[in-house]
Parts: sequence; structure tokens; C-alpha cells
Amino acid sequence: MTSPTPAPRRQVDDTQPIPAVPPGPAPDATQALTPPRPGPGAPAQATRAVPAAGGPPDAGQTTQVVAASSPRRPRRLVPAAIGLVVVLVAGVLWWVLSPSAPSQPTGNAPLAVPSGVGPAPAGTGKTLDVAADGSKQFRTIADAAAQAQPGDTVLIQPGSYEGFRAPTSGTDGQWITYEAAPGGTVQIDGGDGSDKGRIDLSDRSYIRVAGLSVQKANRFGIYAEDTSNIVLDKVEVADSRHGGVVFLNGSKITVQYANVHGNNSLGTDAEMEAISMDNIDGFEIVGCTVTGNGEEGIDAKYEARNGRIHGNTATDNRGPNIYIDSAHDIVVSDNKVSGASGPGKTGIMLGVEDYSDTRRLANIDIVNNVVTGNNGGGIGFFTESDGTFSDIRIINNTIVGNETAGLVVGDTKLSGTNILRNNLFAGNEQDVKGRSTAFTADHNLFAAEGIGTEQVTGVPEFVDQQAGDLHLKPGTPGTGSGSPDAAPPADIAGTARPQDRPDIGAYQTVE
Repeated sequence: MTSPTPAPRRQVDDTQPIPAVPPGPAPDATQALTPPRPGPGAPAQATRAVPAAGGPPDAGQTTQVVAASSPRRPRRLVPAAIGLVVVLVAGVLWWVLSPSAPSQPTGNAPLAVPSGVGPAPAGTGKTLDVAADGSKQFRTIADAAAQAQPGDTVLIQPGSYEGFRAPTSGTDGQWITYEAAPGGTVQIDGGDGSDKGRIDLSDRSYIRVAGLSVQKANRFGIYAEDTSNIVLDKVEVADSRHGGVVFLNGSKITVQYANVHGNNSLGTDAEMEAISMDNIDGFEIVGCTVTGNGEEGIDAKYEARNGRIHGNTATDNRGPNIYIDSAHDIVVSDNKVSGASGPGKTGIMLGVEDYSDTRRLANIDIVNNVVTGNNGGGIGFFTESDGTFSDIRIINNTIVGNETAGLVVGDTKLSGTNILRNNLFAGNEQDVKGRSTAFTADHNLFAAEGIGTEQVTGVPEFVDQQAGDLHLKPGTPGTGSGSPDAAPPADIAGTARPQDRPDIGAYQTVE
């Protein structure tokens, strides 16, 4: 039974740029910080492998190096929750995708957070063959789905098909799989599984969807409400009028190696985002290419928790390319993020919007990301009217060539222990904009004098910036100048960092 459509969510007018930030007090990285304060009803903290950060090293020490030459609110769901896509979870190696090469391996996870569902087991039951030309057992996916039982695989031959709604759940260890057969494209480009999505997985669990291409949905491409244990693997979701892949109210969701592009074709009138995780407990988005969408790229919002967003390429979305809104216990790592085009849109944004019951964002790690060329800044904070931010760790990111600023703090209320460490700022309109005194800042590279202790100042040289290679040249500012404290053990490309003095930024120089 289709879940009732929720009441429309009020939309925030984000078509205007972020208001200018009034100048704050002079930075003071040695300011005492209040201990973390959990919000109302906050769950237990996720286990993390990163050591607790201590106070800043000797305050006031600055290394001078001679230099070489509003926000968009996450798409609210007006009808019921949205978008599902099922994906096989990545193994030991992560993928770091460039826009042209979506399969490069990346480093190991710097933090341990319960997330996603893990690899879905291979089918153990019968195979139900589908071919649109009538050469197999079934002509339509819906007909095969009506017969599928736990452990079965619906194998779909290349061709064009109507959308479908999954009628049956699998069970633990006996998943139901909908999979494209090799030899061509399986395109889901006609009809809708429901009024919510071209493929609708709502109220189902233990389902894997692999290799299907969902095109030009009237609403959402893949939609799932009140679901658990769903994997989307190597799916394509393109040109939906509203969001692409939407999950609302569920747990243990994995979206892996998906290609999500051209969605939100209605622009600012569209609901939800390219990939939306709305109130999902335990999720993983890994190895995806998310580009050219009319709203946010990847959005975890409204009490989404225990999630990892890693090894993705999120580029040229209206933006933000990655948005964490009123969520907690989330790691954003090893992503390439560039070209957010909307007014005031940063590459990675941390926000609190009024729709949230808690108006709280807490325990977020932003590590090992490359953030370049975004219209509203590299990494930014946004508060719609009021809310709290606590325990934000921004470590070993490369933040280059962004408009507005590399880090846009604004008037954000920060409490707890907030760390800015080993980040490389270069070629931004300015390095840090807004209030920054709530951060314990150390070992960051700034173009000019910045904030915190153990600063490095100067203009770094990259191996080949024009070609997108932002490894530091040996001996340039930032090499061997970082702190090992809480630094990820491997860089975005999988290169191990030294345990004493790693490089500043997302890449470790290879001599």
C-alpha cells in the first residue's frame, strides 16, 4: 500500500545570495571552548576511530614561507518521501571519481561510523528473465516482480521498459534483486511505478537494484519511503522533473557508483535533490557521479544520521554540491566538489533550516575533500533563522579558487569542539569569511595571515593545477607542514601519510 502523502513542506526562498556577513571579532584560536552539548533526544554518538583532538600547539607560532610566483534549502518533499536506489557497498578501497573517470580508487576511511547496509548477498533463488521483445519468460518488469520471492533475481534484458513498484520485500540473507543483463542498456523510460517515482521501493526492504537507467521521470527517478536494507548499484538516474534518488524515513541505505545527472529539471520549483537522504539512519553514498542537477547534488537532512558520503564527484550542480542540513554523526570525505553555480552556494555546506524539529547539526567530519571553483565559497555554514552547530571537524581539505571565500562561517552559533586543521587555502577570493573564533585552528595554509596557530602562509605550487592535479610540488609551502593529530591515515588518492609531519591539504606529496 502506498504511504499517504505528507503535508507539503514550506519552501525556503533561496534564490537570493547569502547576505553580507558583518565583520566579527578578531580571530582567537586559543579561546576556550564549551564541552559538547547534545541536543534534545540526541542518540548515542557513533564510534569513531579518530583520536580526540587536543588543544592547539604552542599558540602564536606562525611559520612565514616565501611565496612562489541562501543556500538552497534541501528540496523539500511535498508529497511522500522519495527516491530509492540500491547499491552494492564498496569494499576496502574507496573510489575517487574525476568528472571524466568515475572509477579511481581512493584512501581508506579515516573515521569509523556505522553506515549503509553492507554488500547485498547474491541471489540464491530462481532467476526471472524479462525481455521487452517477448523472447524471455516475462515482457514487463512488473509482471516478473509480481512473481519474485525472497532470494530471486529479476534479470532484465537490454531494452526500454515501464517503471514499476516493488510488490514484495526480500529477507535477511534472501534479497530480491532487479538487475540489468549484460550486453546493452536497460532503460526505464515510460510509465511510473507510482505517483511518487518511476521506480518506487516504498515500504520494502532487502532489495537490490543494479545497472538500470531511469530516465525522465515525471516526479522522482527512484523513490523510497519507510524502507530499510536497500542497495542501489551502478544505476543511472537522469532528467527527472523533481529529485533523482530520494529516500525518506528509513535505515541502512547504500547508493554506490551511481550516475545521477540532469535532475530537478523544474529548477527551483523542483522537490528534493539529486540524491536525498531525509531522516535516514545509517547510509552510505560512495563512488557516485552527481553532476548538472538543478538543485543540490547530495543532501543529507532532517535528522539523517550515521552516514558516510565519500569518494564521490559532485560538480556543476546549482548547489550546494554536498549539503548536510540538521543532521548528525556524518562523515564527508574523499570527494571532489566543484562548480556550484547558484547564488551563495558553497561546494560543501553545513546548514540548519527551520523545517527541522531539532534545528541542530552535530558531530560532522569534513576531511580529505578537494573543493574548487564554487560560486558561493568552498565550505560554508547556513542558518535559516536559528539553530546550533557543534563538534565540526574540518581537516586536510584542499580548498582552491572559490568565489566569496574558502571557508564561509557567517554568523553561525558554534559550540563544542570545532577543529580547523591541515587545510590548504589558495586562490580563493578570501580565505576565511565571518566568525572563526569558535574553531581550534592550527597547521592551515593561508595566502596571507589567517587564523589559529602554526600557520603556514604563502602561495603553493601544484603539480598541474590546470589539469586538476592538486598535489603539492616538493618543497612548496604546505609540504611536511601539517599535524598528524586526527589526520586521515591516507590521502584522497590512497597514499599513506607520514605519522610525523604530513602535508597540508587532501593530497600527500609523492617524492
